[in-house]
Amino acid sequence: MTTFASFSTSYLPAALQVPAKKFSYRFLLSLCLFFLILFSRMLNYTGVSVFILFFINVAFCADIFLRCACKDLLRVHGSFAVLISLSVLSGFIYCALNTFLTRPLAGPYISLEVYVSFLLTLALWAQYRMTRGQERVDIFIKKLDDFLPKSGRICHMDKSYMIFVNELKIGDRVRVYPGERIPCDGFIQSGTSSIDEQLISGNMLATAKQPGDAVYAGTLNKTGQLEIEVSAPLSSSVVMGVLNAIKQNEQRHTQVKDPLEQAAPWLVFMLLGAGIGGYMWALHTYTASDWLHQTGILWFILSLGCPAAWLFSAIFPRLFVRRGAERLGVVINNIDTLQRFVQADTIFLDKTGTVTVGDLRIGRLVPTPRVLEAQLLEALAYAEQQVDGPFAQAVHLFISSKNIPMQKVKSTEIFPGKGVRVQIKKDTILAGKAAWLRDQKLAVPTIQTGDETVVFVARNNQYLGYVTLTDCLREGAKQTVEFLKNKHKEVILISGDTESSVQAVANQLGITKFNFSVLPKTKAEIITNLRNLGKQVIMIGDGFNDILALLKADGGIVFASEKNLYNHWVDMVIKRQDLFALTDLFTINKRLHYTIWSNMFLSVIGQGGLIAWIGWHSPQGSGWQILLGGSLGVIMCLLIHSMRLLRIK
Repeated sequence: MTTFASFSTSYLPAALQVPAKKFSYRFLLSLCLFFLILFSRMLNYTGVSVFILFFINVAFCADIFLRCACKDLLRVHGSFAVLISLSVLSGFIYCALNTFLTRPLAGPYISLEVYVSFLLTLALWAQYRMTRGQERVDIFIKKLDDFLPKSGRICHMDKSYMIFVNELKIGDRVRVYPGERIPCDGFIQSGTSSIDEQLISGNMLATAKQPGDAVYAGTLNKTGQLEIEVSAPLSSSVVMGVLNAIKQNEQRHTQVKDPLEQAAPWLVFMLLGAGIGGYMWALHTYTASDWLHQTGILWFILSLGCPAAWLFSAIFPRLFVRRGAERLGVVINNIDTLQRFVQADTIFLDKTGTVTVGDLRIGRLVPTPRVLEAQLLEALAYAEQQVDGPFAQAVHLFISSKNIPMQKVKSTEIFPGKGVRVQIKKDTILAGKAAWLRDQKLAVPTIQTGDETVVFVARNNQYLGYVTLTDCLREGAKQTVEFLKNKHKEVILISGDTESSVQAVANQLGITKFNFSVLPKTKAEIITNLRNLGKQVIMIGDGFNDILALLKADGGIVFASEKNLYNHWVDMVIKRQDLFALTDLFTINKRLHYTIWSNMFLSVIGQGGLIAWIGWHSPQGSGWQILLGGSLGVIMCLLIHSMRLLRIK
C-alpha cells in the first residue's frame, strides 16, 4: 500500500523544479499584501474588504504551491508544497464561508486572513531558499562548462584557423597565444611559457613549460606563444575528469532532502488526523444534520495546524551551527556531509598532511660515492624551487640556512604523486619516487627506510642519491582512529608513499588495512568501486593530490592549505592541527539534529497550545492578535534555542 510517507528518494519535489525567481516575486507581493491585511484588521475595516485582499494573496501568491502540490500528489508524494497548500486552502475556505454566510461556522470565529497570509509569506521565503540552493548547483556547473575552451587554433602548413575543440584529433597541432586556455592535452612542440595549472595540481603557482613538456586542457597559458601536439582531445582530457567529478559531487548533494521536506509528510498526516478527528467529534457531539456548520472545526484545525515557527526549525540551527563549527576550526561547505560522515561505513585517511602534520624535515642526505653532498642538495633545491607542498616546504626550510646560490629555473613539470622534472640551463633534474625514476630508465637502488619518506634525485640521467624526510603524527591521531573503530567504521590508511613508510604509520595508529604507492587516480577508483558495492565512503585528505578521491567519495574533508584551490570544492575544511576535529564532527552533528527536531517539536506544541487557548478562552470575533503574537513568540523561542549552537563543546 502506498502512502504519503512512502515516497521515492529519487523523486525531486515539484517545487524544487520551479525557478527560484518565481518564489521571490510572489514573496515580495505576499509580504506587501500581508501588511495591507494586517493594517486593515488593526483599523477595523469591513470583513469583505479584508477578504478581497486575502483572495488576491491566495490567488496570485499561493497558486505556485497549489500547482506543485497537485503534481506531488499525482505521484503519491508528500511534500512541503502539499503541507502549505493544505493549510492555506483550508484557511481560505474558512474565511470565505465566515465572510459570506449569515451564520458563522462552528469554533472560535477569528480572522485567519492575517495568520494565513503570514504563513504563506514565510513559506514562499523558505521555499525560495531551498530552490535557490538547487539553482546554485546548476549555476556552478554551468560556470564550469563556460570555464572550458570552446575552440582551438589549429595549424596547417603555414596557416592557422579556429575550429571547435570537439573537432581536434590526436596528432593535430594547435597554437595557443598568451592569455588563452589550452584546448587539449598534449606536448609542447615549440615555445616556452608559464602555465596556470590550478585545476590539475591544485597548486596556485604557475608552472614553467618548454618543448617536450606535457600540458593539459583548460589550463591557462600566461606568457609565451606555444605550439602543441594533441595527445588527447578535451572530452577525454585530465581536466574533464576533474570537472566531471566536481559536477557529480555537486549533483549528489542536491539529492539530500531538506529537513522541512523530510518532516512535511508526517505533519500532513497529523493535520488530517487532527482535523478529521475534530470534525467527527463535533458531528457526534452536536447534530450531524448541521454538517456544513461543523466544518468550521475541520478548516480551523487544518489552517492553523502548520506552525509558522516550524518553517524556521531547520533554518536557524543550520545557520548557527556553521558559526559554532568555525569556532572549533571546522569550515562546513556542505552541511549534509555531517550526517554522511556519521553514517559512513568506510573512512579513508590520507597519510602525509592528514594523519601526519605534513610538516616534514630533512633527516639524511645520502649521495652516491662519486657525488658530493653539496651537489645532491643543490639539485634537490632546484627541483623544488617552484613547487608547493610538504616536501618542497621541507627542502626550502633546509636550504634557506645553507646559502646555496640559486639560478632561475626554465621550466618545472609536476607529476602528482610521482615527482617533478626541472629544466635549468641545459640540465634536466628529476626528483621523486624510486619507481618513477626507474620509469625514466634510471638505475635507482632499493632503500629500506622504515617510516621515513624518501626523495630520489637525478641530474642529466645520472643518479645522485636520495634524501629522507621525517614526519610526525598529528595530535590525537591514535585516539581518533580508535574512536572511529569504536563507532564501527572501517578505517583504511591510503598513501602514495612506500609500503614500509605507510605500514609504519598504520602500526602506530592500530590500522590493519592500508594501501601504499597509490596514485591519485587509483585512489578515486578504489573509492568508486566501494561506493558501487553499496558502501558509504568518506575521504579525508590534504586536498593537494587527493581531489579526485575527495570528489568521488560520499563526503570529502581536507586539512586546510592556504594555497589550495580545492578547499572551496570539498565538503568540509579543517583549520586545526589536531585530528580530534574528526571526533568533534560527531558532536556537531548530534547537536544539530537534536536542535532541528526539538525545534520542530516545540513549534508544533507551541502552535497546539495557541489553538487550544483560542478555542477555549478567546472571545467571539477576536483572537488573531493572540495567534500572530504567539507565533512570533514561538519563533523567538526557536531562535534563542538555536543560538546555543554558537558554542559547541
